[in-house]
Amino acid sequence: MDETTFEQMKQAKEYFHATAMTIPGVHGTSIGVKRVQGKLTDQLAICIHLTRKRPLGTIPLEELLPLEVDGFLTDVIEHAPIIRCEAKSEARAMYEDSSKYRPLVGGTKLSAGYSFGTLGCIVRKPDGSCYALSAAHVLGEVGSTVYQPAKVKCDELGTTVAAQECSQMDAAIASLDYYYDAGLAHIREIGDVTGTHDPGHDELPLPVAKRGASTGLSFGSVVAFNYSGMAANRERFQDMLFIDGRGDEFVDHGDSGSAIVHPIDAEHNLVVGLLWGKAPDANRIGVATPIDRITGALGVSVLTTHYTVRAPTETLLGRFEAFLGETARGKAYWDAYAHNRIYFRHIFHQVPRLAVMWRRMPVADMIEALRVAMLDPDTVIPAKLGGHDTEDVMWDLYEGLGKFLQANHQPMLQQQAASFCRFVCGNIGNTWRNALHGIPLPEASTAES
Repeated sequence: MDETTFEQMKQAKEYFHATAMTIPGVHGTSIGVKRVQGKLTDQLAICIHLTRKRPLGTIPLEELLPLEVDGFLTDVIEHAPIIRCEAKSEARAMYEDSSKYRPLVGGTKLSAGYSFGTLGCIVRKPDGSCYALSAAHVLGEVGSTVYQPAKVKCDELGTTVAAQECSQMDAAIASLDYYYDAGLAHIREIGDVTGTHDPGHDELPLPVAKRGASTGLSFGSVVAFNYSGMAANRERFQDMLFIDGRGDEFVDHGDSGSAIVHPIDAEHNLVVGLLWGKAPDANRIGVATPIDRITGALGVSVLTTHYTVRAPTETLLGRFEAFLGETARGKAYWDAYAHNRIYFRHIFHQVPRLAVMWRRMPVADMIEALRVAMLDPDTVIPAKLGGHDTEDVMWDLYEGLGKFLQANHQPMLQQQAASFCRFVCGNIGNTWRNALHGIPLPEASTAES
């Protein structure tokens, strides 16, 4: 089929869509490969997605599906209306890959809010910063904390920074705050990611693979695109990819966010879409947003092996490490953090007394103050954290943490914690850089002279 004929077919499908959606049982239309007696042919057809076929003699004349639309053949794909592949306590797969993967790679479990899904792949912005890409209904609203794999402090990755959940797409990205803002251009069990691809009409059925947190590695084919319709929750979706798996377990709850990949060979894999939906009565059927639409909307590109990942010294944490390394005191603070950060996250989550204390702290304001300091060490150490005096916050923090470290025979960490509290409280109003280098406040200098 030439491009002109294909564009005419698309227009015919769009005009027919509104009429089709008024027929009982019809919940979508697409353009895909026609089937004859259950087998794929080499012909394209305007596909009508129907919940269940009825005996011909029981169908009223006005509800009969046409054999052709404007001269183009039609076909019927039988399945229930699409649902999200989200995984909650009442809807989750029997199998879950709950392994922890560092460095981060695609095809692994992400948790946020009360559900979990799959990290599709790593994406990057023009400034080189990297993010985890998944479905928006997995990563939640902007500001949600994201974990890999489980919702425990020591598995924390970062936060959701952008999300698009509408009829056109279901996608979001999360920052990689705790792992040097980096990840690998690799999807577990599939291989390295070398690019993206927008399937053409002459490529259907397009072989694809996906690696999900629930069903692992599975294979199928993109058999239709421009798939538009109404999901089971009555929300509309437009121009999606329709995937038919080779087996009964292509997709299940918890696989949302998986990258749909066209494997060219053992070393070349092209991302074509991001999985978000499935047919509730057929785990072989999946629905995905085309990847180019997602990257355009979110202002990112898929990280591939062609990109040079930013060196740790170019990341936010890397720059802060370099700044602290300017003095012996700062280097000691960094070493204490770098060697024990997982331990600190663990105890503040698992030790009840510390967990209660942490929840009472102005945590968001503390994190924001540190983020500002990382961005610009010439900013001033604030006198207030939220509505609390910084000095009170720091010593309340040390009182709980110091007692715990003393009781658990961690004298060096206890000393560093006390030193850092004195450092912050003794330099309120001074810049972080001046404080680190022992340069006093101008008022203090004047008073001494």
